[in-house]
Amino acid sequence: MKVGFIGLGNMGNPMAASLLRAGHALRVHDLEQEKADNLLDAGASWASSPREAASDADAVLTSLPGPAAVEKVVLGEDGVFEGLASDTVFIDTSTGEPELIRRITREGAARGIDVLDAPVSGGVFGARDATLTVFVGGPQAVFDRYEPLLRAVGETVVRMGDTGSGVATKLVNNLMMFINFIGACEGMAIGARAGIDPRKLIDAIRPSMGQSRMMERCLTRFLDDQSLYSAVDLGVKDMHLGVELGRSLDVPLEIAPMVEDLLRRFQDRGNAQADLLEYIGDYLKRAGVDPAGKP
Repeated sequence: MKVGFIGLGNMGNPMAASLLRAGHALRVHDLEQEKADNLLDAGASWASSPREAASDADAVLTSLPGPAAVEKVVLGEDGVFEGLASDTVFIDTSTGEPELIRRITREGAARGIDVLDAPVSGGVFGARDATLTVFVGGPQAVFDRYEPLLRAVGETVVRMGDTGSGVATKLVNNLMMFINFIGACEGMAIGARAGIDPRKLIDAIRPSMGQSRMMERCLTRFLDDQSLYSAVDLGVKDMHLGVELGRSLDVPLEIAPMVEDLLRRFQDRGNAQADLLEYIGDYLKRAGVDPAGKP
């Protein structure tokens, strides 16, 4: 299949590489051309604009920072819909807004272009290993047609429902993820102040009801002085989108807005581009715990 891929950041680049390995003919675009170097070396071709990436493509995928970027790349001047022909598909893997993807779907339908929202979960490591979970929203027939393409980047590909349901699922996932992240930070600090070795704490909780993937992945990587490869500003953006979705549906949110505020305050202290794990070190210092997890 001839595929255009736009957005070659921490997630997009390894996803595009997976499509190449699966045998698809790939044309790529990013605002920073050097991000495509490894893909061009592996056989991809370069597109100078989203429109060029979409021209002659059977499918176009995007992996972008947020809704504003998606709207510009797809609907703007020299955008995807100016180059994509009818009887093709546009698939957005970004974390966005349900209403935006529904509007893009309406625009696509007028041009004979199918649309799927297919945000992904699993982080950079899942993208590199093609083990992502893909939450898909869109018509069953369109999902069935393009599921094999999505399985080139994801181990688990699930149709959640109609257009927008994939994005909504991703926002719920991220909202719960960051709530778990803050809980793991606070639990680690309490344990350390109580004299418990943090690695023993993780080992003890792992088979217990307090276990979470954020505890497992984030606390362990922090203690090993590794990176999560996920910037704070993207976490704030994702949390905000989840909170706004909940409010738009009249859900009485209590914990989620507090978590958004905690992350935003950390971001506003000059940490927008910091790795998310740096929040743990900052919090532990405020709790009187050194970076090794000891009081």
